[in-house]
Amino acid sequence: MVEIIHHADASELLALAGACLEAHESENNLPLGLAYALAKDPLCYGPEPPLLLSVLEQGSAIGAAVMTPPRRIILSKFVANVKEAIAHLVRHLLATDASIPGVVGPASEAQAFAACWAEAVPSASPKETMRMRVFEARAVADVPLSAGALRLASMDDHPLMAHWIDAFSQEALGEPADLDGARKSAERFIADKQLYIWDCNGPVSIAKTTRPMRNGITVTAVYTPPEQRNKGYSTSCVASLTKKLLSERYSFCSLFADQSNPTSNSIYMKIGYVPLGDALEIDFTT
Repeated sequence: MVEIIHHADASELLALAGACLEAHESENNLPLGLAYALAKDPLCYGPEPPLLLSVLEQGSAIGAAVMTPPRRIILSKFVANVKEAIAHLVRHLLATDASIPGVVGPASEAQAFAACWAEAVPSASPKETMRMRVFEARAVADVPLSAGALRLASMDDHPLMAHWIDAFSQEALGEPADLDGARKSAERFIADKQLYIWDCNGPVSIAKTTRPMRNGITVTAVYTPPEQRNKGYSTSCVASLTKKLLSERYSFCSLFADQSNPTSNSIYMKIGYVPLGDALEIDFTT
């Protein structure tokens, strides 16, 4: 018997489903990392309360779903009966009149959810917006590094970082230009010591950390401006940052790579990142 548990706070979700999610920690870095962040600050992703759901079978967690409105619902990897569990989850969401703009999660789970949701809500037409691959690194290969060095971004870098974060969001995520939003994000990333620069007589590439978990952390926002590409700066930046994180408290680093970008996928594998599985981002258009 499948049961859906609605949690009032993320700490409850982690207490019930945390062990299940951590059995596949890298593949679940998105829902798990969000849950850890929401446990510290329930409104860190906006003023609307998050949706926090554990999915149980015979009393044991088999998966979870997290949503921070108005963003897509995020699914974990389900460890049993994916289609049946997803069908119960969709019925629960419909019964609670939840507004679901899209879904992101492991490919089989996201596809099952999209098909089930579209059948129940005929006006919601699923549209795949990105196919990603989940990678994990537990060691860094001995790759040659470009000239330069890794350093934390400082507020002196803020104006340039805002432009690069805006460019990354447009290029990699397909988001509209939003320099004001990028300025705020850059300021927060710098203050939280998340943003790293590969510096070769000035910034030439960036990467940032996000979603720290019990054993691992995610690397994201890997960006090199067009005029600095094909010089090995992204490889040097990600390799050095990954090595630094693994030398600290983390057992592994994870990241998502867009499958339509073979260059970034090959860079990550050269560094030592191993592909674990595919993930999909699907929007429901009306």
